[in-house]
Amino acid sequence: MGRRAVLAFLMVTFTLAGCGGSDDTPAAPATTVAAGPGTTSATTPSGPKAAARWETVTTFNGSGAFQTPDFTILASAIQWRVRFTCTAGTMRITSTPPPRRPGPVVDTTCPKDDTGYSIVTGPVRLSIETTGTWKATIDQQVDTPLDEPLLAGMTPDKVVSSGSFYKLEVKGEGTAKLYRLADGRRILRFEAFSTGENTDLFVWVSELAKPATSAEAVRSPHVELTNLKSTLGSQNYEIPASIPTDKIKSVVIWCQPVAIAYAAAALA
Repeated sequence: MGRRAVLAFLMVTFTLAGCGGSDDTPAAPATTVAAGPGTTSATTPSGPKAAARWETVTTFNGSGAFQTPDFTILASAIQWRVRFTCTAGTMRITSTPPPRRPGPVVDTTCPKDDTGYSIVTGPVRLSIETTGTWKATIDQQVDTPLDEPLLAGMTPDKVVSSGSFYKLEVKGEGTAKLYRLADGRRILRFEAFSTGENTDLFVWVSELAKPATSAEAVRSPHVELTNLKSTLGSQNYEIPASIPTDKIKSVVIWCQPVAIAYAAAALA
């Protein structure tokens, strides 16, 4: 393999490894519409796209055969899945309407913990055939902006600190607000948020007042809260009670696979 081919291969490999590279393209304003049952996001098909993520629609559990009520998969969903566990016998799950490929969504022996997939959208109903106890969770994969509402008590007078997102390695837009609710909980909320369209991103809270580089962000005392819920839209994160409020000076969006900070927001 020639040197140019090797370099090209390495570049492709790095790109596919997850959340590498820079994206300075500003996101277009999202057009938000009412979400379907059991979901938190929905936008018109022409709106901006976020990194694909899974959202739980509903969960069923029981013993023996069961036919679920209808649940709705958004028309804009990429696909949906049923994550199941079964304890004995066999597990056969069929759907109405059926998958576009022949056969059931799931057809296996138990005990098992596995997943079946379909790309049919709209109202869906499952028929579950098994002899033992089971659990089935339905998730849909979407790339629409997230639109989590304000929680009860999140009023302007409860904002402890706030700041705007800015670019470190990749674009960052929107605001971060830290709320202290009447019951003592602290909620970190992103509004009109956007960053690069990638997966494997995490939310950090940091003691550094205003990170300027990835190296500064990783060297400074910080706590990883959780995975970033979406690269676009409004979202809430609860701060663990173990983190003192006065130690939360900034928010960092961190990409673990390539160890870079996408964006940050200084809270004041």
